[in-house]
Amino acid sequence: MTASRPDTALPIDVDGELRLDGPSGRPVALTARGSQLSLAVAGWANLNEFGPGSLRARRRALATAIKALRVLRLRLDVAVGGERAFGIGEGVKTTLLARLFGLPSTDLRVSNLVSLMRSRAAARRASRR
Repeated sequence: MTASRPDTALPIDVDGELRLDGPSGRPVALTARGSQLSLAVAGWANLNEFGPGSLRARRRALATAIKALRVLRLRLDVAVGGERAFGIGEGVKTTLLARLFGLPSTDLRVSNLVSLMRSRAAARRASRR
């Protein structure tokens, strides 16, 4: 008797909510409905708390996340301060900026990248004091 293998072409269906508290104590909310994942953070600094420190490591982590989301046919939308910041994964139209960074299936806008960089710079200045 052999067990049938699950079809890897079928999308995953997820449902639930998860709240994570970062090192600063500010919460990050992850919500899953069907094949749609939503991550909500209060500000860019909160998002920075959950990633690797170097830009190269962040890029690798993002590429790994994109690949996993595409294989699993999931989409992740990230909201910062109540506004949609970017999306990655299945069904996301790749923007020109994302292509320049070599990130497929990513909706990345210049204004959001600038906000992220300003937030990182402010965090570095605050840590030096």
